[in-house]
This record gives sequence, C-alpha cells and structure tokens, in this order.
Amino acid sequence: MNLDERAARDIVDAAQIAWSRRDVAGVLAQYADDVTFWSNVGGADGEPLTITGKAALAQLVQSLADTLESTSVMEHFSFADGVGRANIAYYIRHKKTGLILSGSFRQITTLRNGKISRVEQYHDAARTAAFWRLVAELTEGS
Repeated sequence: MNLDERAARDIVDAAQIAWSRRDVAGVLAQYADDVTFWSNVGGADGEPLTITGKAALAQLVQSLADTLESTSVMEHFSFADGVGRANIAYYIRHKKTGLILSGSFRQITTLRNGKISRVEQYHDAARTAAFWRLVAELTEGS
C-alpha cells in the first residue's frame, strides 16, 4: 500500500487523537502487530525504552492512560519514502500528584501497509527524568 503524505499524516494523527481521548484501542488500531516502539526516555536507569509487539505496547499505553491525563497535538508533519517526521506538542498531568509536564517531542514513524510499524520518540530527557523523579518522591510510601 503506497501512502501519500495526507494518508500518512491521518494515521499518525489518529494515534495522537486517540491518545488524547485515552482511547487505548484507538491508539493501538494505528499500529502493526509487530510494531517497535523506541523512546530516548523511559527505560531502566535512564536508558532508552524499546518495546516490541502490539501486546507490549498495549501494556505501556494502558499504564500511562491509567496514570496520566494527557493531550497531544501534531504541530508539523512531513513524509517521504514511508517515513513520517512530526513535532508533537503535549501536556500531561499526573493524576495522583497533579504535577504537570508540557512541551514537545520529535517523532519518527515508519509506516507499512497503512499501519505504524516503528516509532521513535525524542523527548527532553533531563526534563522528563526530573518530572518522574518528583512524581516518585511525592508518591513514595503511598
């Protein structure tokens, strides 16, 4: 399936819109079964996070949806040779603590047969780590 930029943008945007609605099934509908999700933050000891397969991605997305209120909006998108590049603005609020983190991240998506088969997210690692450290401090022992 050959995608043009508009169709590719619609797929990536649909995942962001579903995320903002906390529609886990809607998010996952945009991803291939053998998806690879990579983020420069979120792994053990501050390392990058890599998740392989839709079932593992479902666990991550559900966990985040249970923990955060969030919205994200794609501000820019370009597409060439099956690869989409986006800048995404986001706002998250940790449900239990009320702490807020907002900003933007870069996302590179590879699309195959009308689905996202690989996604790479590049966040401000120091800022994101500081947010989650503060969440941990405030929720410690509760």
